[in-house]
Amino acid sequence: MKKILFTLLTFFCFIGITHADQIYNIDMDIYIEKDGTAKITEVWDVEADSGTEWYKQLYNLGSEELYDFKVSMDGNDLQYKDWNVDESLSAKSGYYGINYVSQGLELCFGKGDMERHTFTLSYTLSNFITNTSDAQALYQTLLPNVTLDNFKVTVSSFYEFPKNLDVWGYGYQGYAYVKDGKIEMTNDGYPVNNNYVVLLAKFPLNTFTTENKNGNFEKFDDIYEMAEEGTYEYDYGTKQTIFEKVFNFISFLISFIVPLGIIGGIIAATKNSGYGYKDNKTINKKNTPMFREIPCNKDIYYANALISLNNFNYKDTNIFGAIILKWIRQGKINIKNETRGILNKETSVIDLTLNPTFELDLEEELFNIMYEASKDGILEPKELEKWARNHYQKFLNLFDKIKNRKINELESNGHIYKRTNKQECQKKHVMDDTIYNDSKELYGLKLFLKEFSDMKDKEAIEVKLWDEYLMFAYLFGMAAKVAKQFKNLYPEIVREMEMNNLDYDTFIYINNFSVSTVHAASAARSAAESYNAGGGGFSSGGGGGGSFGGGGSMGGR
Repeated sequence: MKKILFTLLTFFCFIGITHADQIYNIDMDIYIEKDGTAKITEVWDVEADSGTEWYKQLYNLGSEELYDFKVSMDGNDLQYKDWNVDESLSAKSGYYGINYVSQGLELCFGKGDMERHTFTLSYTLSNFITNTSDAQALYQTLLPNVTLDNFKVTVSSFYEFPKNLDVWGYGYQGYAYVKDGKIEMTNDGYPVNNNYVVLLAKFPLNTFTTENKNGNFEKFDDIYEMAEEGTYEYDYGTKQTIFEKVFNFISFLISFIVPLGIIGGIIAATKNSGYGYKDNKTINKKNTPMFREIPCNKDIYYANALISLNNFNYKDTNIFGAIILKWIRQGKINIKNETRGILNKETSVIDLTLNPTFELDLEEELFNIMYEASKDGILEPKELEKWARNHYQKFLNLFDKIKNRKINELESNGHIYKRTNKQECQKKHVMDDTIYNDSKELYGLKLFLKEFSDMKDKEAIEVKLWDEYLMFAYLFGMAAKVAKQFKNLYPEIVREMEMNNLDYDTFIYINNFSVSTVHAASAARSAAESYNAGGGGFSSGGGGGGSFGGGGSMGGR
């Protein structure tokens, strides 16, 4: 029995110390010449455990051709020879070569021994850039299927890339962005376990002099649709940046070191800033009655400002969905189904070709953004997401302007003013009784919509106001849930609404469209704030299939 226990203990101890080939880091530098040829250098920091060689597969090269392949180890040049993958470790030591296979070729070099070394690969690929009728594209698998600790890809050229250059990363968790005139891609510490790295970049026509073209793709969007197939979004909310870690650590120390009086003063100053009600009235959220009418004179911009002023779980972009629904009700835009792209998929699009006019200049600005993103007046969700990623500041700032303009109007009309003393209001800015009463009704509507979305039985409501209810549900960030319950309880009304192009699917489409666009802009802003970057943002999992060069796998064997 003791022998069995010892054997089991030994077995489990050795599980934790098993070894394998290790790729610690790969740095890849790509320089694209005027004619579209790429000069590539890769530095591999690796440690072998078994096998005889390191390799990188380059599949599906198409019109691309490989030149000037060279390898060095720890600064010493290796010698080229005709490659035989079945040779021994010693026979490959000090050599490199190319193994030609049916799918393409493999860049190979001997491990030499089971120690840690730095290998440097350099090679040239022609026809790295592809022409379409409306743009030039770089669409490459830069790192095929691989497991490693860290990587960084830097792409530069004969000119500095503008900050708003369209770039996308696929297959890995990390970033792809423009910084200091170069494209940079990195996993930034996120795990790379059997992942790949694909880059898609869009350049204006005639940026490069190449005449290379892939006959399967007429327009750039054909390439983009191919790249987006099978993509999914990673959760980027769990990883703290170095700044966040330092900030949290400092905050932890402050909580113990800084005198409580100073902390109390900071808290008091925070409480005294902002907006409050005359005579220090508050809205008792627990005792506020439900409100079944449409408050705020049915003004979504006024309601949006009050949600912010009262901290009713405000998000500055919730109004986006409400504006889209408002336009549909007013006949300014239309949602329809079309078959688009090389895959002939039926998809919902927004028709912007109705030549609408706008009384509000900020609405017109938002419409012009959407039209610019569409290029032809027929807007697909991915088109606005792409535009928002590359113009996130302009896109997100528009919603700040929408909110702040309404608050400024309230101040101009005397509904908000500066306090005279703390007895009048603890906050610096006083909101009058008009705002107080409208805010109570607004919160009461939120309670009603929340209660309605949880109802199991029908209740008498003003069905004719349903689309207006939904506009306010967008402001509260609960449109999808409310619309779903309405469909369950009032299917006959939903059928009637379909006559006016305001069916359930329209509400859900608007919600998904607005949420995904805002997410794309916010993700790009987060990446830019972390890296002081320009175009690009978070990379996508999956996708990137059908890239013009690359594919396969890499590592040791």
